[in-house]
Amino acid sequence: MAYLAYAILLVLMTALERTWPGWLLIHGRGPELVLVSVVSVALCAGPVAGTFAGLVGGLLLGSVEGAWLGGTFVAFMMLGGIVGFLRGALLAERVLVAALSTLAAVPLVAVVRLLFAAPPEPGPWMLQTLIAAPYSALLALPAFAAFKAVTALLAPEP
Repeated sequence: MAYLAYAILLVLMTALERTWPGWLLIHGRGPELVLVSVVSVALCAGPVAGTFAGLVGGLLLGSVEGAWLGGTFVAFMMLGGIVGFLRGALLAERVLVAALSTLAAVPLVAVVRLLFAAPPEPGPWMLQTLIAAPYSALLALPAFAAFKAVTALLAPEP
Protein backbone atom coordinates (compact mmCIF):
# COMPACT_ATOMS: atom_id res chain seq x y z
CA MET A 1 0.00 0.00 0.00
CA ALA A 2 2.87 2.36 0.77
CA TYR A 3 4.33 1.84 -2.73
CA LEU A 4 1.02 2.89 -4.28
CA ALA A 5 1.02 6.01 -2.11
CA TYR A 6 4.63 6.75 -3.14
CA ALA A 7 3.69 6.39 -6.81
CA ILE A 8 0.72 8.74 -6.38
CA LEU A 9 2.89 11.30 -4.59
CA LEU A 10 5.49 11.00 -7.36
CA VAL A 11 2.81 11.68 -9.97
CA LEU A 12 1.73 14.77 -8.03
CA MET A 13 5.33 15.96 -7.61
CA THR A 14 6.01 15.43 -11.33
CA ALA A 15 2.93 17.46 -12.23
CA LEU A 16 3.94 20.21 -9.81
CA GLU A 17 7.53 20.26 -11.11
CA ARG A 18 6.41 20.51 -14.74
CA THR A 19 3.78 23.20 -14.05
CA TRP A 20 5.86 25.26 -11.63
CA PRO A 21 4.66 28.88 -11.87
CA GLY A 22 6.85 31.12 -13.99
CA TRP A 23 7.05 33.78 -11.33
CA LEU A 24 8.68 31.24 -8.97
CA LEU A 25 11.41 30.30 -11.44
CA ILE A 26 14.93 31.52 -10.74
CA HIS A 27 16.69 32.34 -14.02
CA GLY A 28 14.17 30.11 -15.76
CA ARG A 29 14.81 27.16 -13.41
CA GLY A 30 12.50 25.51 -10.92
CA PRO A 31 13.22 22.90 -8.27
CA GLU A 32 13.73 19.21 -8.99
CA LEU A 33 10.75 17.89 -7.06
CA VAL A 34 10.93 14.36 -8.44
CA LEU A 35 14.52 14.09 -7.26
CA VAL A 36 13.43 15.41 -3.86
CA SER A 37 10.77 12.68 -3.80
CA VAL A 38 13.27 9.93 -4.60
CA VAL A 39 15.59 11.09 -1.80
CA SER A 40 12.66 11.33 0.63
CA VAL A 41 11.35 7.84 -0.14
CA ALA A 42 14.84 6.35 0.15
CA LEU A 43 15.42 8.02 3.52
CA CYS A 44 12.00 7.02 4.84
CA ALA A 45 11.69 3.47 3.55
CA GLY A 46 15.11 2.17 2.47
CA PRO A 47 16.89 1.07 -0.70
CA VAL A 48 14.17 -1.06 -2.32
CA ALA A 49 11.55 1.67 -1.96
CA GLY A 50 14.13 4.27 -3.04
CA THR A 51 14.99 2.33 -6.18
CA PHE A 52 11.27 1.88 -6.88
CA ALA A 53 10.78 5.63 -6.50
CA GLY A 54 13.72 6.22 -8.85
CA LEU A 55 12.18 3.93 -11.45
CA VAL A 56 8.75 5.55 -11.20
CA GLY A 57 10.27 9.04 -11.11
CA GLY A 58 12.41 8.32 -14.18
CA LEU A 59 9.40 6.94 -16.02
CA LEU A 60 7.27 9.95 -15.13
CA LEU A 61 9.92 12.48 -16.08
CA GLY A 62 10.63 10.59 -19.27
CA SER A 63 6.97 10.82 -20.19
CA VAL A 64 6.89 14.61 -19.86
CA GLU A 65 10.27 15.75 -21.14
CA GLY A 66 12.20 15.11 -24.29
CA ALA A 67 15.42 14.08 -22.56
CA TRP A 68 17.35 10.88 -23.07
CA LEU A 69 15.58 8.36 -20.82
CA GLY A 70 18.58 6.16 -20.02
CA GLY A 71 20.36 8.81 -18.00
CA THR A 72 17.23 9.67 -16.06
CA PHE A 73 16.51 6.05 -15.14
CA VAL A 74 20.09 5.26 -14.20
CA ALA A 75 20.57 8.44 -12.18
CA PHE A 76 17.30 8.25 -10.26
CA MET A 77 17.44 4.53 -9.54
CA MET A 78 21.07 4.80 -8.39
CA LEU A 79 20.15 7.77 -6.22
CA GLY A 80 17.26 5.93 -4.58
CA GLY A 81 19.32 2.81 -3.96
CA ILE A 82 22.40 4.59 -2.63
CA VAL A 83 20.51 6.94 -0.31
CA GLY A 84 18.42 4.01 0.89
CA PHE A 85 21.51 1.89 1.63
CA LEU A 86 23.14 4.77 3.51
CA ARG A 87 19.98 5.31 5.55
CA GLY A 88 20.68 4.34 9.12
CA ALA A 89 24.41 3.85 8.55
CA LEU A 90 25.50 7.33 7.48
CA LEU A 91 22.23 9.16 6.88
CA ALA A 92 19.68 9.73 9.59
CA GLU A 93 15.99 9.86 8.83
CA ARG A 94 15.74 13.59 9.45
CA VAL A 95 14.50 16.56 7.48
CA LEU A 96 17.89 18.32 7.52
CA VAL A 97 19.54 15.19 6.11
CA ALA A 98 16.92 15.14 3.34
CA ALA A 99 17.76 18.75 2.46
CA LEU A 100 21.52 18.16 2.50
CA SER A 101 21.18 14.92 0.53
CA THR A 102 19.11 16.75 -2.06
CA LEU A 103 21.68 19.56 -2.23
CA ALA A 104 24.38 17.00 -3.04
CA ALA A 105 22.17 14.83 -5.28
CA VAL A 106 21.09 17.51 -7.75
CA PRO A 107 24.57 18.07 -9.24
CA LEU A 108 25.42 14.35 -9.08
CA VAL A 109 22.24 13.39 -10.95
CA ALA A 110 22.89 16.20 -13.44
CA VAL A 111 26.36 14.79 -14.14
CA VAL A 112 25.03 11.25 -14.65
CA ARG A 113 22.37 12.58 -17.02
CA LEU A 114 25.09 14.62 -18.73
CA LEU A 115 26.99 11.42 -19.54
CA PHE A 116 23.99 10.15 -21.51
CA ALA A 117 23.04 13.39 -23.26
CA ALA A 118 25.42 16.35 -23.23
CA PRO A 119 23.92 19.84 -23.39
CA PRO A 120 24.80 22.05 -26.37
CA GLU A 121 26.58 24.56 -24.10
CA PRO A 122 28.07 23.77 -20.68
CA GLY A 123 27.81 27.28 -19.19
CA PRO A 124 24.01 27.54 -18.99
CA TRP A 125 23.79 23.89 -17.91
CA MET A 126 26.17 24.57 -15.01
CA LEU A 127 24.26 27.70 -13.95
CA GLN A 128 20.92 25.84 -14.09
CA THR A 129 22.34 23.03 -11.95
CA LEU A 130 23.76 25.46 -9.39
CA ILE A 131 20.38 27.20 -9.14
CA ALA A 132 18.38 23.97 -8.89
CA ALA A 133 20.42 22.45 -6.04
CA PRO A 134 19.64 24.91 -3.21
CA TYR A 135 16.14 25.55 -4.54
CA SER A 136 15.38 21.82 -4.46
CA ALA A 137 17.02 21.42 -1.04
CA LEU A 138 14.79 24.13 0.38
CA LEU A 139 11.68 22.40 -0.91
CA ALA A 140 12.93 19.06 0.41
CA LEU A 141 11.88 20.22 3.88
CA PRO A 142 8.08 20.05 3.34
CA ALA A 143 8.30 17.20 0.83
CA PHE A 144 10.22 14.99 3.23
CA ALA A 145 7.63 15.64 5.92
CA ALA A 146 4.88 14.46 3.55
CA PHE A 147 6.73 11.28 2.59
CA LYS A 148 7.62 10.56 6.21
CA ALA A 149 3.97 10.91 7.23
CA VAL A 150 2.86 8.53 4.46
CA THR A 151 5.55 6.03 5.47
CA ALA A 152 4.59 6.20 9.15
CA LEU A 153 0.93 5.73 8.29
CA LEU A 154 1.19 2.98 5.67
CA ALA A 155 4.46 1.19 6.37
CA PRO A 156 5.23 1.47 10.08
CA GLU A 157 8.46 -0.18 11.15
CA PRO A 158 8.11 -3.12 13.57
